This record gives sequence, structure tokens and C-alpha cells, in this order.
Amino acid sequence: MIGEASGLAPDRGLNILYRVTMNTLMNLTETDLTQANYTNGNAETITNTRLSANTPKGLLAGSVVKCSSTAGAVEKALGAANEGAVGIVINNAVGYPFESSSGVASGKCPYIHGSGTVFSTDLYETFLQNGSTALAWAAGDQVCASRNGLLTRYAVNQTSSNEILGIVLIAPSASDPFMVVQMRI
Repeated sequence: MIGEASGLAPDRGLNILYRVTMNTLMNLTETDLTQANYTNGNAETITNTRLSANTPKGLLAGSVVKCSSTAGAVEKALGAANEGAVGIVINNAVGYPFESSSGVASGKCPYIHGSGTVFSTDLYETFLQNGSTALAWAAGDQVCASRNGLLTRYAVNQTSSNEILGIVLIAPSASDPFMVVQMRI
């Protein structure tokens, strides 16, 4: 596995391999802390093998964020509405039991950005929007935000307003669920 993992929470979300810029200026909103990630009303959140009933609520490490309509805050970039995506969240906003809940305590949303930033994540879409067709990943795939604010393949989920956020350097596999991405934003 690339990066680190915890025995308590093996789906840690994000490992920064090369950081161009990290932003800690933007604030979290109430929705950033309370939104459902697993059963939010569409098929691919339930069939996604990277999510479960134990997935915390709120922004997750590896989620795509954009500027919010609330001044000085960010929110999850959702699919075709991801124009203006600013980065990838570093930590879960709420966290797991027995770990620091720094997002809740500080009200801040740290995220990485900058063309050339490289990270590994185990949080991405594993099915198409229909929820029944598995999504195959390969090195060289372009990524954009899905309607759930997770990384998905640009070629299969593109709309006129989806922007390419990065390129897959190492695709996830059955033996290593982490995907390595080099950012373009």
C-alpha cells in the first residue's frame, strides 16, 4: 500500500506524496460537517466499494471542494456543478472515533491544490452513475468530480462544465486500493 494506514480506520482517504500548496484559509459550513456520504439518494453511493455505513458524515479526505456561496467557505464540488473546484480535502471534517476532530474544533477545511501536487487516495467512485456498471481505472485517466464530490473518470462522466482536476499516475488494484493522482488545478 502506498502511504500509511491505520488498523482502526483503513480507509484514511488521503496521503500527500508531493505538495505544491496547502490552503488552510477556508472555513467549513454546517453542511460540510453533516452531509451524508453513504446513503445520499443515488445508486453509486450505495454500490461504491470505498464507502460503507461506517463512513463518517461531512467532507471526507479525498473529496473535491469548490468555493461556497457562503463567503470564506468551501463546499463539496458536485458533478456538473464542479466548475471552480479549488482542491482536494486533506482530512475528514468530522473524523473517526478516538482521533482528533480538528475540522470541527477549528471550523477550517485544509485542502491541497496546485498543478503538480501528487497524492494517493482510497476514496473515489467505483461505479458509474447507474450504480450497476463497475468503473475501471487505468494510469493516464483524467479525473473530475462526480455528483457525490468524489473523483471519477472524466471520459465516462463528463459534461460541458466538468473540469479536469488531475491525471491518474497509478490506478487502484485489488491488492492496493490507493489511486495516485497528479493534480492539474
